[in-house]
Amino acid sequence: MSSFFTIGTSHRYAPVEMRERVAFAADELADVLRALAAGDCREVAILSTCNRTELYAVPEHPDFTPARALAWLTADRRIEQVEDHFFQLTDLRAARHLMEVASGIDSQVTGDIQIIGQVKNAYQTAREAGTLGPVLTRLFETALRAGKRVKTETGLFTGAVSISYVAVELARKIFYPLESQRTLVIGAGDTGELTAISLHGRGVKDIAIANRTEERGRELIERLGFGRILRWEEIAGELHRFDIVIVATGARDYVLDFETVHRAASERGNDQMLIVDLAMPRNVDPAVTTIPNVFCKDLNDLNSVIASNVERRREEVPQAEAIIDEELEEFAAWHRMAPIRPVIADLRRHAATIAREMLEQNRRRFSEEDFTNVEKLVDSVVRKIIALPMSRLLEARDDPEAALRHAEQVRNLFGLGADAGKDEEEE
Repeated sequence: MSSFFTIGTSHRYAPVEMRERVAFAADELADVLRALAAGDCREVAILSTCNRTELYAVPEHPDFTPARALAWLTADRRIEQVEDHFFQLTDLRAARHLMEVASGIDSQVTGDIQIIGQVKNAYQTAREAGTLGPVLTRLFETALRAGKRVKTETGLFTGAVSISYVAVELARKIFYPLESQRTLVIGAGDTGELTAISLHGRGVKDIAIANRTEERGRELIERLGFGRILRWEEIAGELHRFDIVIVATGARDYVLDFETVHRAASERGNDQMLIVDLAMPRNVDPAVTTIPNVFCKDLNDLNSVIASNVERRREEVPQAEAIIDEELEEFAAWHRMAPIRPVIADLRRHAATIAREMLEQNRRRFSEEDFTNVEKLVDSVVRKIIALPMSRLLEARDDPEAALRHAEQVRNLFGLGADAGKDEEEE
């Protein structure tokens, strides 16, 4: 059985200062995946969000262990102190973890409405990069199915929230009434969109949206049916006009630096300003927290708000875990078949090829009607002949070592080619 594993970190293991150093930008993921697939990994996918960076791999060589993968990750991200900030999980523990992530159980906000889409994006990115194979394809598809089942069969996502929603709740605690505040959302991606929706849902009328690509910002405003555009180059000069600024871009550097915010705060006099940084890595210079009358919050600061909003959802976790148990067992059964699935496919193909050749050699001896009946008879005989070796293979599927021995015996006995079943294995 080919093993697989996951390594990484999340809000459960590391503060935002560490998580931002490990995060991968969307535009670099494909190259990173292809580089890993060209060397150490037979299959590889990376899930990188504001709260987690996780690498899932089927190693090409036995010496590419989780520890070595973690060493690669920390070296690639230039991290020296690992301590307890990272986790390593193998095989079915890794599978369960991904299913819990996709189901919203492992999110900073239990039942986070964004997580299914984020797992799907990681799957699609790896598929487009050509770094998926049968194991990770099956794993991610099972995890996504588990997430969808939890969403439809439990109340975990009922009234679901997200980090964006929590940011707006934090703003409501600081600024009341929220409806009268002037707000700016920087970033027109999924998080920015959900932030704008949450603000609008709280009755905020003055919502400006800024995005580095202005066209995308305008498309978001048109789709939402509210908001106004603020051009990217106008942010610094207009920042002082806003009471609440929520930042969520994919930039790898600071969108709001200390000087820009300090100048804006000076122009506001004694009026307070809230800046919430939802980006990973952070888009706001942490030094902004020292500026008088500026409340600067990042992902680390949202836990107290989260705790008061997700208690009811935690009651749904046992039902969600039961769904994950079902999906995990199905995946485990599929994975146990890994050593014998190619052999079964080869055996079926080998028998079918012999039967087809013999039938074609004798086709002239039968009328069309008789030949159809002979085909059915031959097919039935072939299935009965290969039934015994197939049953022996299936009986050994719960014992990987025995399964490998039986598979090799069947290959030798019937002269099956080692690569003949590759296509069927990957289906």
